[in-house]
Amino acid sequence: MRKHLNYLVFGAIVLIVATLAINHSRHMRYLVDSMSSPNPRVRSSAALELINSEQFMDAITGEPVHIRENAAGALRDLGTAAAVTQCIAFLKDDSGPVRTHLAHALAAIGANSPANITQLAKGLNDGDSYVRKGTIDALTNPQWGIGPRPGVAAGIVAEMKADAGSRGPAGDVLSSAVFETPAGRAQSVALLLAQLKDTDPAVRSGAADALGKIGDPSADPALIGLVQHDVASVVRVAIGALALIASPDGEPVLISAVANPNADSNAREQAAAGLGKLGDPAAITALLSALSDDDLDLRTAAVAALAHAVRPMPPAPAVQPVLKRLIAALANNNNDLRKGVASALVAVDSPSIDPALVVALKDPDPRVRAAAAVSLGFTGNAPAVPALIAALSDPDPTGNTPAAARDALAAIGTPALAPLTTETARGGVDAWYASQALAHMGVLALPALRREAANPDPTAQRWAAVALGGMGLADAKPTLEQLAQSSNADVQYVAREQLARLGATPN
Repeated sequence: MRKHLNYLVFGAIVLIVATLAINHSRHMRYLVDSMSSPNPRVRSSAALELINSEQFMDAITGEPVHIRENAAGALRDLGTAAAVTQCIAFLKDDSGPVRTHLAHALAAIGANSPANITQLAKGLNDGDSYVRKGTIDALTNPQWGIGPRPGVAAGIVAEMKADAGSRGPAGDVLSSAVFETPAGRAQSVALLLAQLKDTDPAVRSGAADALGKIGDPSADPALIGLVQHDVASVVRVAIGALALIASPDGEPVLISAVANPNADSNAREQAAAGLGKLGDPAAITALLSALSDDDLDLRTAAVAALAHAVRPMPPAPAVQPVLKRLIAALANNNNDLRKGVASALVAVDSPSIDPALVVALKDPDPRVRAAAAVSLGFTGNAPAVPALIAALSDPDPTGNTPAAARDALAAIGTPALAPLTTETARGGVDAWYASQALAHMGVLALPALRREAANPDPTAQRWAAVALGGMGLADAKPTLEQLAQSSNADVQYVAREQLARLGATPN
């Protein structure tokens, strides 16, 4: 009897549990469906119950996209700090349209209260890229983003202080175009300047980094103070911030950093970039000196900075005072400096620099010659073609100069076609580089190579075949097939090799 009673009790318990589970499942279904109701109060009430029971994500996981979009709308209707927190967690959804709905919801409710702003700012520190992107979009979208409404910048800066992971994204937000109103910028700068006095060096570094991104010169005095008196980790970031701002007030600090071999290497590189933005005589002098520094990374940064200084806003022409300084520097007796200048002149893209670079093609240092060849290689630069053709036979032991000349001729394009095909007909090493240049031109060189293939000279035919094979184009196959039938054994062999290279079988 007791045994049967135990069975009955157990069965009753199972029945009760099953009934509760079914009722719970039905209620969850009811709440999910309610978030698609036409009544905003019903939608928000359902969302709130799911959030309070910590079952929101479990309830909507696996639901169709339109149901999840409606759930985002329900959170928008709810509009509380809890709804903001749930939106941020929901941003991990794998559907782009759902995430867009959530970003719109955050933009609508994220600044409704200080608590909402606080919860929204936490999304900047989330480890999920979708969450960070959605949060940033809600704050900065130019059409519907929150922007610098009252309290928003304060909430973001407070989050920067509280959590290191938010500092980079927060700086991006505060420096975005939406926050670049006079009032928005002033508010952000004031809050960040206050954080430069924080006792935590990491907080000061984060604030300095954000100030650099914002780019307001009014921050220069405080940043200069950090460089002069703070710890090394903060000094490095402050120098970078001054480089981003690139105002005359910060120039002495940037020059000092570039010239100081004991300064942080990364800070020196950033300082060089800042001097390139300034581009005044003092900045150019410092950058030219940096071209012979022992730090190779600094030298690379100085080249890039000089390239920016000489032509900061393509397609606008080069800045003439800077260009004159660089051309004059090509006569300097320091090999590293000449090489760096020749490399920086790549930004100019104008035949006006051809005479100076053609002279540099005969420099004693092969590195200078190679850099000059690269800088001569821009579309349509016909005046440079003869000198570059001659450079195909440069005695550079590394082979860098003839290779640079080859690539420059390919970049020049049409004006180089006839000289290159003439060079291939001569044979030898120059013909090899010339054929490679023609191959790099692709379709542009096809008519010229077809004419060379019709040339009865076997040398011209062989190198035309090499160039055609190097193109990797199906349009080159018919001409190669013709050459594969040549009565000249060498031409026939080369053409067949190039057809094999293209994956074709000779007829």
